[in-house]
Amino acid sequence: MTDDAPDDGARTEDEHRGCDHEHGHQHHDPEHGHQHHDPEHGHQHHELAPSRRSVLSAVAGAAALGLAGCSGQPGGDGTTEAETTTEAETTTEAETTTEAETTTQADVTEPVEVPDDARCAVCNMKAAEFPEWNAQLSYEDGERVHFCTSGCLTAYYSAPSHFHEDRSWDQVAGAWVRDFDSRELIDASAANYVLEMDNDRVDDPMMKNPLPFAEMDGAVAYVDQYEDLTRQDVVGLEAFDVPLARKYRARFLPETEESSALDRVPVPDDAECAVCGMQAANFPEWNGEVSFEDGERAYFCSPGCMASYYADPGHFHEDRTQDDVLGGWAHDYDSKEFVDAFDAYWVLEMNADRIDAPMMKNPLPFADRAAAVAYVDQYDDLTEDDVIRLTAFDRELATDYRAKFF
Repeated sequence: MTDDAPDDGARTEDEHRGCDHEHGHQHHDPEHGHQHHDPEHGHQHHELAPSRRSVLSAVAGAAALGLAGCSGQPGGDGTTEAETTTEAETTTEAETTTEAETTTQADVTEPVEVPDDARCAVCNMKAAEFPEWNAQLSYEDGERVHFCTSGCLTAYYSAPSHFHEDRSWDQVAGAWVRDFDSRELIDASAANYVLEMDNDRVDDPMMKNPLPFAEMDGAVAYVDQYEDLTRQDVVGLEAFDVPLARKYRARFLPETEESSALDRVPVPDDAECAVCGMQAANFPEWNGEVSFEDGERAYFCSPGCMASYYADPGHFHEDRTQDDVLGGWAHDYDSKEFVDAFDAYWVLEMNADRIDAPMMKNPLPFADRAAAVAYVDQYDDLTEDDVIRLTAFDRELATDYRAKFF
């Protein structure tokens, strides 16, 4: 992208900000998206120094040794009135300085009021102008970084050094985002983020943002309102790698060939089914996969193995849980094309003679509920009650399909 605009130092305030005042939408050129934070942008740079209490105590100790044996001087202990006053002032100054240093250190674990001139470290908008959306973090050395929205904070989380040279998340002392319900600041690392992608449902800055919730119940209540969102659309902060963060802030992050955990990848030729061990790629019209928040994936030869795995991931992969699963893909029974496994409608087909599928018996995924109902209407032993979602599979139901693997 070519930028013919003058240098930052010559730009007007509106040009530097790069956003539409009426709508709060960012029009920032990615070339200027790399912020080098300094005091003008509200970022404090504190240098840690040795405690003045220890320095002054050492000086006071040396002075006391030099004065030893001078007990004949006025004051009875060899210390003049002027010296007594100076020592008291020194002690007070040392104690005051130490108290200030202690307060500064404690502050990094708490959020602060957003300075009026603080610029978002990702998009450069003024964070204070979005009091219901802004976010912030602090580094262990006392530096503060501000953001206009949760989407910008998660973008920063995915690649701190891209925005801030030599910085890493390991150096962060605290981070805070706004709870979508209360609009209060909450711990960003402990928040539950709904991967909302429909910008028509939320009136937020930058058009599209993951929505933070302090409690899982709040996040689940939100996704339950919409057919296109499921429990798998609720993730932790650690899920935001560059590919996922680019779903929200692509033009401010580096391009990558890595796939987001929200995107399906081709089934590798050597991938074994995580349930039965067969090579999943050998069944191109039946196989499936799931992705995890940490970027790992599991592959399956058939929808029956996939549903069985989802019912109890820890049985097949130690320490895995349903909460770890982020994305899932299965083949639509009619079209044989991949569909979102969590959006699909699964028919509890138990008659292996009616289908020609791997592992004999399988539930059948359909992209549309109408198509699933049309299938069950063909048979007297099936009803609409046999149309469910993948999330309804528990271990008991999965055993009906893959009993020998439990």
